[in-house]
Amino acid sequence: MMDKALAQCLLLITITFTASAAAAGAAAEDSVFGSRDLKTVLERIAINKEVMAAVSNGALITPNGKYGMLKLWIDGCQRAGVKNFMVIAIDDDVANACENLGVAYWRKTPEKTADKEASNHGISAQKFQLIREFLSLGYSVLLSDVDIVTLQNPFDHLYRDEDVEALSDGYDEQTAYGWDDVHDDPKMGWSRWAHTIRVFTLNSGLFYIRPNERTIGLMDRITDRLNKRKEWDQAVFNMEIWFPSHDDYKTSRIAVRIMNIDKFMNSKRLFKTIRYDAQYSNHVPVMVHVNYHPDKFQRMQSIWARRIAGLQHYKRNGCRQRGK
Repeated sequence: MMDKALAQCLLLITITFTASAAAAGAAAEDSVFGSRDLKTVLERIAINKEVMAAVSNGALITPNGKYGMLKLWIDGCQRAGVKNFMVIAIDDDVANACENLGVAYWRKTPEKTADKEASNHGISAQKFQLIREFLSLGYSVLLSDVDIVTLQNPFDHLYRDEDVEALSDGYDEQTAYGWDDVHDDPKMGWSRWAHTIRVFTLNSGLFYIRPNERTIGLMDRITDRLNKRKEWDQAVFNMEIWFPSHDDYKTSRIAVRIMNIDKFMNSKRLFKTIRYDAQYSNHVPVMVHVNYHPDKFQRMQSIWARRIAGLQHYKRNGCRQRGK
């Protein structure tokens, strides 16, 4: 039978080991670069209560954390002089990569939504509940997907006069900013023409959102729908912003600004129009979102080569064919 002195000694060792393990765990969770406490990270890096944030999981990096889409996204932010950018790391692989790269991050495991896949759409469906936490702390967020190349500091090009300032999926001024589209129904005789106001959807992969009751409510509405039904997050984002009050439905009352399409650019406008227009030969966008093309990393590398490395053509195998 163990004597009293030995039992006390073992108890002391156990307590010391447990305390050391807890301290090591806390250190791993709260470093000079990142923390599980969002407020801590924001107080370190925010400028004028604003941050630029990207949500990422391990699928967007290589095992050593040095290459891939996330690293290229980080390179763009750093080269453009963005000091207040951070990564929302939703797994330990991304947190470790940010530690290695010396990049600010918030380690957060989001609650599950209807889309539980570890895919781009899966991440996108989760991000609204995460952005809500920034807003509830009183911070504005420029939410950026990782498939974006930053070429200029975006905070120098925001208006900050509406609740949401967003990239458009439109590829010219008409589709991005809206137009009067006439629907024709010949069976109606003299009233055959009905006017409709159309605008291409806002892109939920790049938007600036200000903290207030309306925007926090918007994040709650979107998250609630995505938790209850398997829907495309971008469609829900647009419906909750644009749909007017009717019957028992109450609008979110969100005021919207469309980002300038030549500064905040989608990949359809870049690869189908801008790259062939001589007047844009020296034009440098602020941010380019590779949202229209599946070969995202290759397109990002092509944009980087053309706009950063100064190459005369967009370099990518098979990318020279017009319209591609």
